[in-house]
Amino acid sequence: MTCKKSTEMPSTRVIDLNGRRTKAEVLDALGEALQLGGPAGANHPVRPGEAAGWGMNWDALFDCLLNLHSGGIWGSGPRIDFPFKLVLTGARGFAQADPRGFKILADLLEQTRDAYARTGRVFGFDVRH
Repeated sequence: MTCKKSTEMPSTRVIDLNGRRTKAEVLDALGEALQLGGPAGANHPVRPGEAAGWGMNWDALFDCLLNLHSGGIWGSGPRIDFPFKLVLTGARGFAQADPRGFKILADLLEQTRDAYARTGRVFGFDVRH
């Protein structure tokens, strides 16, 4: 396995959270943009017997973020190259409507950064209001 050096320019994914005020709306936006459930059209909860979808909860988001390098939990999504930076814009509405949920999201992103750092990968993030 080879990892890009952290001095390289990171690939960046920008996800607009404008108008997303609930946990479900934010998880939906993240799942759709990052194809967490697999290829397009699989941004839904896991269904019995189907190797697509994702849990659409905070724990599942963390699991999915930790598997960005391998194509997600099913291995069928896009493989993210590292270094990688996730930029969330328009987060003010969610932060105001659900401060606890916003803190959980920020904590998950920090834990994801730290977990990837232990493997030599660089995961950065920026949450913009």
